[in-house]
Amino acid sequence: MKTFALWFASFFVPNHTLTANPDVRARYGVLEGWVSIVGNTLLFAVKLAIGLAVGSAALMADAIHTLSDSATSAVVIVGFKMSRKPSDSEHPFGHGRIEPVATLIIAILLFVAGFELLKHSITATLHPTVSKAGVVAIVIVTGTALAKELMARFSFALGDLIDSATLKADALHHRSDAFSTLLVVVALGASHLGYTQVDGIMGIGVSLVIFASAWGIAREAVNPLIGEAPSQVFLDEIEGACRSVTDVLGVHDIVVHNYGENRIVSLHIEVSHTLSALAIHEIAEDVEESVGRITQGMVVVHMDPINRDHPHYDTVLTEVQKVVAQDERVLTFHDLRIVGASLDRGTILFNITLNNNDRPTDHREVLRETRDKIQARFPGLDLLIKITPMFSYNP
Repeated sequence: MKTFALWFASFFVPNHTLTANPDVRARYGVLEGWVSIVGNTLLFAVKLAIGLAVGSAALMADAIHTLSDSATSAVVIVGFKMSRKPSDSEHPFGHGRIEPVATLIIAILLFVAGFELLKHSITATLHPTVSKAGVVAIVIVTGTALAKELMARFSFALGDLIDSATLKADALHHRSDAFSTLLVVVALGASHLGYTQVDGIMGIGVSLVIFASAWGIAREAVNPLIGEAPSQVFLDEIEGACRSVTDVLGVHDIVVHNYGENRIVSLHIEVSHTLSALAIHEIAEDVEESVGRITQGMVVVHMDPINRDHPHYDTVLTEVQKVVAQDERVLTFHDLRIVGASLDRGTILFNITLNNNDRPTDHREVLRETRDKIQARFPGLDLLIKITPMFSYNP
C-alpha cells in the first residue's frame, strides 16, 4: 500500500518524495483528508440508504460513524494547514503543535459520536424492530467494510511516509469503522434469521469500538502536548554528534523541546579547564553545528570546564563510582569537580541521575545517604550534590 500511496500522491503533491519538507508534509496531510472526506461521504450515503430501507438501527448508527469520519478528516485538513503558519509575536515557537491538537479534536469527536450511538443502540435493544435486509444488502454492506479497511491502509501508508500521528489516528478511525461495519453485517444476518435484538446489541458493540479508538487516539495526541520523552536512539545520536567534536570529554543534561517542526535542544559539554575561553567558544559552536545536523533545530550548549588533572581527581572519582554502583536508585553521575588542592579542605561537586524506572519519592533520602557515604570517605571536604531532573537526560 505504501507504494500505491506514494504513486497516488505524485499526482497531487509537488516534490512528493521530499517527505521531510514541511510544505510537502502538509500537502500529504491535506491529500489524506480530502480522500477520506470523499470516500466517507459516499459510504455514508450507501449505508444510510440501506439502513433506512431495511430498518436497521445498527447500520444507521454505523452510517453516522462513517459520517463522523468526514468531520475528523476535515479537522485533519485544517490542522495541517494551520500547523504550517509561520511564527508570530504571540506564538514565537510556531504553530507545529496544532497537529496533535487536531488529533485530540478527532478523539473528542469520536467520543461524542460513540456516546450518541450508544444511546441509540440501547433504545434499539430494548425496543427491537425487524430488519428486512436481504442477501444483496448484506453483500453491499460487507463491501463498504472492505472499502474502509483499504482507506485505513492508505491513511496508514501516508502517515508512515511523513511520520504523522494525526494521519495514523485518522487511519485508526477508518479501521474502527470497518470493524464496526462487520459487526453490523453480523447483526443484519441475525435479524434476517429472526434474532431481532442482535441488531441493537451489535450497535452497542459498535459504540464500544468507537470509544476504544477514541481513547487510543487521545492518548497519542496528549503525549506531545504534555511533553513526551525523546527516544533513546535520538539521544544516542545527539551524544555521538557531541563526542565527534575534538576536545569534548563528556556530554550530559540533554533537554529536548518539540514544537512540531521546530525543535530546541540544550545540553552540557565537558571540556578541559586548561583551554582558553576562545577555544571553548569554538568547541561550543562546533557542537551546535554537529548536533544541529541531526535535530534540524536550535541547539544551545553550556560548557563545563573540568579539571581532570587535579591531583586527587582519580581518587575521588573512584570512590564516587563505588557509592553510585551500590545504590540501585542512582543510575549515574556527572560533572564531577573538586575545589581545593587537598583532601583536607575543599569541596566536591557533582550531579546524580536517578533511575526513572524505580524513581524514589523521597529525593532527600537519596541525597542524604549519598552525601553520608561520600563524607565518610572524605571527612575534610564539603559536598554539593544535586539531582538531575527527569526531563534532563544523561548517557
